[in-house]
Amino acid sequence: MSAREMSVPCAVVRREDLVPLCPHCETELPETYMRRPRGRFGIGRGFVFFGPHCRKVLGFAAQWYPFIPG
Repeated sequence: MSAREMSVPCAVVRREDLVPLCPHCETELPETYMRRPRGRFGIGRGFVFFGPHCRKVLGFAAQWYPFIPG
């Protein structure tokens, strides 16, 4: 990979006609669920995101901000 190719940023394309797939069960994800994990010492710090069909974890976040691309 050349230095020029590495310096070119990737393009972000907004697509409202596509629905992402769950990486676990490969079902369409029109929505995802999130909750604060509860631990031994009360409510945990951060959030866990999971799919509505298989309820498998999609990811974790220390803080959650709604991302609204321009």
